[in-house]
Amino acid sequence: MYSTYMSDDLLAVDDALVRLRRLWTTAPRQVGVPSVDMSSVLVVEACARGGAAEVTVGDVARFADVEHSTASRLVDRAVRAGLVDRAHSARDARRIVLTLTSSGHQLRDRAVGFRMAWLGGMLDGWPPDDVATFARLLSRFAAVVTERGGPGGLPPEP
Repeated sequence: MYSTYMSDDLLAVDDALVRLRRLWTTAPRQVGVPSVDMSSVLVVEACARGGAAEVTVGDVARFADVEHSTASRLVDRAVRAGLVDRAHSARDARRIVLTLTSSGHQLRDRAVGFRMAWLGGMLDGWPPDDVATFARLLSRFAAVVTERGGPGGLPPEP
């Protein structure tokens, strides 16, 4: 099917994904927090997406698609920046869990607001059906990547 190496469609998808990386790499600067590293934004996002569940360094590693040791360093940086707190788990005192500080919540709100405004501007003028189709197909692709793992060779999320 689409496993043909170097097909025009695959080249177009690859090119689009490389160009879209800019959204994440410029986000801290665009939300008015130039001193915050992009990795800290990823840690904050991983913690925020944990919802009511206890978020661990392992969860951050899976979300950011990095090794556990790298995620630990990223969490250390976010803790030093005052965006995340570490605490012992209420369920298992041997586990360390991560929670967002008020600064972490504020950063996440600004980052999400920036991304939504940017996306809204980029998709302005698109017919609603096209936006819905784009969202459905991109979500489907993201689900496959999540299931099978990223190109970095890390195992998929559980």
